[in-house]
Amino acid sequence: MNILDRYFIREFLKPFGVCLVAFLLCMVVYDLYDNMNDFIQAKTPPGQILHYYSILVPAWIVQIMPITLLLSLLYALSNMSQHGELTAMRASGLDFFRLMSPYLLIGVCVSIQMLSINLAWAPTALYKAKIAFEKSTQRPQENTNPAMEGITYWDMAGNRYWCLDTLNLDLLQATGIKVTQCDENQRDLREISAQSGAYHDGFWTFRDVSVYDCMVSSLDPRSVQRLPSLVAHEFTESPQQMIAVSKKTKRMTTRELLQSLRYFSRLSGRQYAMFSTEFHGRIAFPLAGFVVFLIGMPFGVIGQRRSTLLAIVNALLLFFAYMLVTQLLFVFGQTGRITPWLAAWLPNILFTAIGIAMIRRIR
Repeated sequence: MNILDRYFIREFLKPFGVCLVAFLLCMVVYDLYDNMNDFIQAKTPPGQILHYYSILVPAWIVQIMPITLLLSLLYALSNMSQHGELTAMRASGLDFFRLMSPYLLIGVCVSIQMLSINLAWAPTALYKAKIAFEKSTQRPQENTNPAMEGITYWDMAGNRYWCLDTLNLDLLQATGIKVTQCDENQRDLREISAQSGAYHDGFWTFRDVSVYDCMVSSLDPRSVQRLPSLVAHEFTESPQQMIAVSKKTKRMTTRELLQSLRYFSRLSGRQYAMFSTEFHGRIAFPLAGFVVFLIGMPFGVIGQRRSTLLAIVNALLLFFAYMLVTQLLFVFGQTGRITPWLAAWLPNILFTAIGIAMIRRIR
């Protein structure tokens, strides 16, 4: 690394540190605005409040990193452009990509770090923060919403894997039920598919049932048995038990997501779309750290006569368009309207192409 590279990195790190701290403080203030009444009513000690926010930092860093990187890059490049430094460097024969190589390297390194945080740390942080908040505000840890969607549950005692489209705690009823019974070696023995079911007296009763014998060839008519109802006395797992271990996809660890996706044939279309989109999104979103560099470079390298403010505004507009497309496609992917991997990766592919096209124009 020569003197020029160190200079570029130093000029970037100054605004980067300021922006990172500023955005983290903004996240804390915004969250406090929502939760301050809960903390005051529960008389939560300051130490527990600090502990709660310290847990949330990893997840917040992933969320604010793209805009932090973009603003830091725009500040560093526009400052050097306004003083004619970039013009002089390019006039001396230095290629644009050679000048930008330190920032491209930073984008790659930050994306890798964000990827590791997003896969291994951020989901756990969100779940632990939820538990810490409920404990510090003396809230019940059970979900107060009587109806939940997309429930998956593995009953270790009975070797059963449950997939439910909806589960109502008030009525103790579920719809879109799939239960796969396995043996001790996790081999599928039979699969029960039911339109609805109800839990009462410590066991489940299913309605409009199809029972598939996995030990018999699917071509054999005996492999499927259709029943108007089925009383399953051995299915003693309660709805409360299922809800207690169920998590939203954003709070599930990557390992839990992969375990659920291993049983994709047992998941409903909606559940598979939710899990698969979340998994691909955890890998694709951290790469925004590299994409925003490609977006910001053409707007940061401006002539001395051009408006710095206009360039920054245009860069921010393009960035917010990128984030909007990312969120929209993510929702479409989770609802099954778009293939999950395409929903997660298309924004990166599209805006990377836009950034490269703009860079080629200024070379």
